[in-house]
Amino acid sequence: MRDFTPTLRELFGFASFRPGQEELVRRAMAGRDCLAVLPTGSGKSLGYQLPAMLLERPTLVVSPLIALMRDQVAHMPPGLRERAAFVNSTVEAGEAAAHMHGLAAGRIKLLYAAPERLRQARFAEALRAARIGMVVVDEAHCVALWGHDFRPDYLFIRSVLGGPLREASVMALTATATPETATEIGRGLGRELEVLRASVVRENLRYDVVQAGNEEGRLRHVLERVPGRAGPGIIYVRARERCERVAELLRRRGVAVAPYHALLDRALRAETQERFLAGDLRVVVATTAFGMGVDKPDIRWVLLYNYPTSIEEYVQQVGRAGRDGRPSTCTLLATAGDGANLRAFARRDAPTVHELRQVWAALRAAGGEDVAVTPDELRAAAEIPEERDPRVHCGLLERAGLVERHFDAGPAMRLTLLPPPADAAERVAALVGRLEAAARARCEAMLAFAATARCRHQQVAHHFGDSLVPPCGRCDVCAPLREAAPAAAPRPKAPPLPADPARVIVEAVASLRWPLGVRGLVALLRGSVAASPSAQRHPAFGAFAASSDATVGRWVAELLATGHLVRMEGEGGYPVLAVARRDGLPELAAPPARGRGPRTEAVRAPAPALDAAAEARFAALRAWRAEAAKAAGLPAYMILHDSTLREIAADPPPDLPGLARRRGMGPRKIEAWGQDLLTVLAANRP
Repeated sequence: MRDFTPTLRELFGFASFRPGQEELVRRAMAGRDCLAVLPTGSGKSLGYQLPAMLLERPTLVVSPLIALMRDQVAHMPPGLRERAAFVNSTVEAGEAAAHMHGLAAGRIKLLYAAPERLRQARFAEALRAARIGMVVVDEAHCVALWGHDFRPDYLFIRSVLGGPLREASVMALTATATPETATEIGRGLGRELEVLRASVVRENLRYDVVQAGNEEGRLRHVLERVPGRAGPGIIYVRARERCERVAELLRRRGVAVAPYHALLDRALRAETQERFLAGDLRVVVATTAFGMGVDKPDIRWVLLYNYPTSIEEYVQQVGRAGRDGRPSTCTLLATAGDGANLRAFARRDAPTVHELRQVWAALRAAGGEDVAVTPDELRAAAEIPEERDPRVHCGLLERAGLVERHFDAGPAMRLTLLPPPADAAERVAALVGRLEAAARARCEAMLAFAATARCRHQQVAHHFGDSLVPPCGRCDVCAPLREAAPAAAPRPKAPPLPADPARVIVEAVASLRWPLGVRGLVALLRGSVAASPSAQRHPAFGAFAASSDATVGRWVAELLATGHLVRMEGEGGYPVLAVARRDGLPELAAPPARGRGPRTEAVRAPAPALDAAAEARFAALRAWRAEAAKAAGLPAYMILHDSTLREIAADPPPDLPGLARRRGMGPRKIEAWGQDLLTVLAANRP
């Protein structure tokens, strides 16, 4: 049996292989199709980089991560770097063509490409002409339709492997595949894959679940613990707005921190990543858009502000810590409302039968059996929500036997509409049902992980078909934290709400030494740890502690709508509040308390049925929202959700105060779009 250690030392300068690496190299050199399930930070890339330099024919690496492609090539030893290249949206056409010529001539031995490139017929043909010998599918779990991170472009890899690259061997790589997902990966790629699985247990990571109580508790934990925490770290937050807020609050406390999410400018995201890698930033507050492909081995801690949507996502996020093998901590903050929030989030992600019908109808309306349409065109024609990817809908229709997707024509998808099978409706319903069931199962597994008093490492191991005998000594169950988290500490009892909330709000604004915006005022009145130091010294600090952020924010919006408060431009151009008048203050009523009540009362009421006039208003509101989203450069759902527009269309409010009382209409949305909404409604009254 050949010993590859001398080659490893010669090419990469490493004295020995990590667990699983050498076996992966052996299978690649033998041309065997395999799936390697290896933990984050285990050095999966070396498993294909080494054989790529030894094999006679070149290697293609399919990866969805642009940053990873660049970093993988940049960190290769100098002698190998010249023989590797990548082709993606950041590479100019001339440079990409040069790389492809180098591949055909044998100068390039290792080429990285995004999965959507395989949908280009010319690219696939160039790969065939270059006689690709091995195809590496990185993040292979993305091919699993029922998995936690399905990406529709991965579905087409099977067609290329069965066509232009049918002679190439396949190496699929992932850190997060249950035994069921491993089977689905093989099915999705159309290959019988030998599975190489290493233990998912990371012995240098400590897993803790901290009961934070509520949103205020989460903030309290972050603001009291993170400033003094040693080493670089990542805070994962689900919402983009919350991401920026947490980063700003930490910055006020002297932390070198920056936010990172998908709506930030690409150049700014790249700069944030580079500063974090260089050590100029100690903390990044990020959505899941950050971290994939970021090669920083000394991340000492990861804090999950919100629940991940699955144990797979949990393992991905905490797996960014401690890649250098040194001890690192991974903390999940839990609150009482997480179960309901996570279940709602899981339901929102899955396409519906209604959406699939709309997409099918839009494709048929395009005329003819063969259709060419961009994803954006299809989204608009089918009127599906902005947060949905119509390519996923097409993937489901393809699985149901209703369409066949071909190589793309530039940015347009090319599809052939097939004769609908007799049981088409049942197939579509079954697919959607399975998607929803899979999403629910992932959600419940994540909730059980946090709620169950069982070794955290053992739970993760069992989820991925691994085993571990507790106690692990590295989680809050087996080795409890020595001190209670600040978030869990008892807080003073909230005082009763003032009898005249409007007057308290107006007087508080009038007496501010330093003007505040809506968010700062709400933090002051609620007694939040997020309030500025001067706000925490104000006499009204905590006056509405017995209420909620949403209620106080709605009261402020109503006072803005009635003209008692106004927005002014403050220092730095930020909007701040001022008092315009104090007479005729409205009575501000708190919403009824949410009692537990019978189970049937806890079920969300269905969307209101709309008559013809209301449907016309709803359509007009959606058309306005599309224009507003385009002008603001935002997804439509970030302007207003359909549920809010439907409620407004069903019962149009006559003025801004009435609009402010509607669900989803916060102060900033009233300020930005309230008058526009009233104008649209006025133009569409019966």
